Amino acid sequence: MPPYLRYPLTGLWIVALVVVTSLGVRFAAEQHLLIEAAAFVAIAPVAGLFFLPARSELAGWAVFTVWLGSTYAGLGGVELAVFGVIVALAIAGFFFSPWALVLAWFGHIAWDFVPRELPPLMTDLPHACIIFDGLIGGFIAWRIVSGRWKSA
Repeated sequence: MPPYLRYPLTGLWIVALVVVTSLGVRFAAEQHLLIEAAAFVAIAPVAGLFFLPARSELAGWAVFTVWLGSTYAGLGGVELAVFGVIVALAIAGFFFSPWALVLAWFGHIAWDFVPRELPPLMTDLPHACIIFDGLIGGFIAWRIVSGRWKSA
């Protein structure tokens, strides 16, 4: 497939995976099943990005990392600053070292447990993120260790 078709189609695929994952999280939250659904929802990005070429998969994980950072960004304040840090880690993960992506995913777990008031649909999110973020961060680490990507 020529690059002028492959790259836009890959981008659309990644965006579609983000949308499907977001809808899965929203549905689970509305059903009060965030914790129970966390592992199942993590399957969408893992399975959807797994078969992409290495650099495209890495781009997909960078996009998902930005999505991860946006989780609480709508709450404003310090959450926006954390979102900025996660975006910076996503960029660094794509251009310099994929370990920055792992740091963002595992760092998000720690951030989830900073005491603060969460909207009703998000109250189970910190515990669900132990599973969701942990599985994805672990998966990305496994891909790095197995030689999928090299640091720049």
